[in-house]
Amino acid sequence: QVRKSPRRPAGRPPRSPAAAMSSGVQGGAAAEAQPPVLLAHVSDLDVRSVKIAGGKGAGGAAGEAADDDAGQSAGAAPPSCLLRLRAAILGVVTSPCQLWRFLTWMYGLFGGFVPVGALQYGVNQGLGMGLGGLAQRYFLKDVLGLAGNPALMQNIRTAGKIPWNIKPVMGMLSDAFPIFGYHRTSYMGFAAGAGVVAYVCLGSLPATALSSAATVGFLIFVNLSVATPDVMIDATAAKLSKEKPENASDLQSLVWGALPMGVLLSAAISGTIEEALGPQIMLVITAVCPLTILVCSLLRLLPEERLPRGQRGWNLTFLRAHGPVTFLALVMSAMSITLSVLSVTVESARARGFAILGCGVLLGLGVYLCLFRITPILAKTALFIFARDALQPNLGDPMFVWLTDAPDGPQFGAKLMGALEGVGAVSLFFGVVLYNKYLTRVSYRKILLFAQIALVLYNFSDLILVLRLNLKVGIPDEVFVAGDDAFGVLCGRFIMMPLFVLSSKVCPDHLEGTLFAMLMALSNFGSSIGDFFGSSLTEAFGIHDGNFDLLPQAVIAKSICRLLPIPLIFLLIPNLTPDDPIPGGAGGGDESNAAATEEGEAGEEGGTCAKNDSFRCNSNQAMEMGPEDIEQPAEAR
Repeated sequence: QVRKSPRRPAGRPPRSPAAAMSSGVQGGAAAEAQPPVLLAHVSDLDVRSVKIAGGKGAGGAAGEAADDDAGQSAGAAPPSCLLRLRAAILGVVTSPCQLWRFLTWMYGLFGGFVPVGALQYGVNQGLGMGLGGLAQRYFLKDVLGLAGNPALMQNIRTAGKIPWNIKPVMGMLSDAFPIFGYHRTSYMGFAAGAGVVAYVCLGSLPATALSSAATVGFLIFVNLSVATPDVMIDATAAKLSKEKPENASDLQSLVWGALPMGVLLSAAISGTIEEALGPQIMLVITAVCPLTILVCSLLRLLPEERLPRGQRGWNLTFLRAHGPVTFLALVMSAMSITLSVLSVTVESARARGFAILGCGVLLGLGVYLCLFRITPILAKTALFIFARDALQPNLGDPMFVWLTDAPDGPQFGAKLMGALEGVGAVSLFFGVVLYNKYLTRVSYRKILLFAQIALVLYNFSDLILVLRLNLKVGIPDEVFVAGDDAFGVLCGRFIMMPLFVLSSKVCPDHLEGTLFAMLMALSNFGSSIGDFFGSSLTEAFGIHDGNFDLLPQAVIAKSICRLLPIPLIFLLIPNLTPDDPIPGGAGGGDESNAAATEEGEAGEEGGTCAKNDSFRCNSNQAMEMGPEDIEQPAEAR
């Protein structure tokens, strides 16, 4: 975490710019007693200076922006290219030491939260969902023999994502009812244990013993083992941010350091494991990921005090005080479960299609009516987040089968399919950096409009791949798919980043955490409806039993549907920039509008900084991250 105003020990005079740069490049004596500096935020780096976290550790960057500015004003020459290169090399060489110092410093501040958070986002979510996502697809395709029915394959995987759609209910339940005296630890442990059992069962039971319903049940437990710890650790991070608001950004750095490392490791090894051992053994291996969270729960590493026996009853105060929010969360959970059950039990494609349409319309109406009672702008934002994803069908699993099995397709192997995750992760990073650097002051409508149009063009590129036109102009399938996915992830980030910022700002005071989680769950549920919509589209075009004759037409229909959210941008999204205050008392009243729109100062009010919330991928993901963000690039095939 690059700090622009580092703290110096009392009594020590500030060093000159030359001394600061020299000590950073050449090393020196003992490090100053301040947090380590990590080269984590590329967009914050000043091109006039070099921030180095080597040699004397944090002292190597003690000059930083303030001293650099002083040197510039005094006429000092900027660092040469050779000095910049030496500094960059030194930063890379010393990065393991920097990381260790950062983790030990964080452990001194937050104790057991540091290993639990790193294991959850780096191992369980980043590595586990990458390995598990690829293994699940090959398991359904090869072991259960669903390559001839990609629509059912997609329905099973989507139905198993119920936990991501009911995260607000899990948060409310953990707040209202402690288990064994713990509001967080017990829920996290039970969910992780269920995930371990589910992975082992999927990897060891014969295919004849696994029906579609049984597979969905196991996948629900698998996703529960990731989504529930995600909720509990988010709640704990919010509490710790209130206690130490000056270190809230460091908590986010911990998460954003662990998550991409896990995703990249998964991209490097997932395909090799699948080809060498098969999907079932790979599922058993993936059970190690939730096992780490189970061990942390048993050791009670999460900083949480156990309630005495007299205080372990139900606490329904919050649920009664915020009836509309509670009602909406329960309705969304009930609809998610109903839709998932119907998707794998009802054989009629027409009946499933009407069920999807009915659930989508009813939930959209309910979202608007319930949240309108809080603030109109919150209701419009929530409706857009849900409707945008719900209106866009996804052909992820049909395209996966075509890419790997179709005789006239690319016939990609597991190694390449796994490596595409790495392309998405790298592109995700650059998307965040580009947005922070150049697009943070662009109006919500403008950036959403252009990003959505770019997303339409990206989806039409699937038509080029399906028709094999890329080969006619000499572009190999591997190069085309990698570049295409990278562009698609960038488009997805440019859409989601302003939505995260807007979501964090329209949430009223004292309801920020609950409503932000609600908005991100609506996004996940909208994506699930889009997946079910894509399955119905697959069936409508007769894509089954290896028949991909009408796949180009399905791709065209999917791409045209990407145009549907564009009118909603002008109907539901305010014509504001992230720097503008939210009108209509979105922060809980006219007097609190300024506080609600000040990103970065909410920690002083006793809550987590709105800007930090909008960049926690849970969100993400916070940049809330659902399973689709980990397994494949956003807006994936």
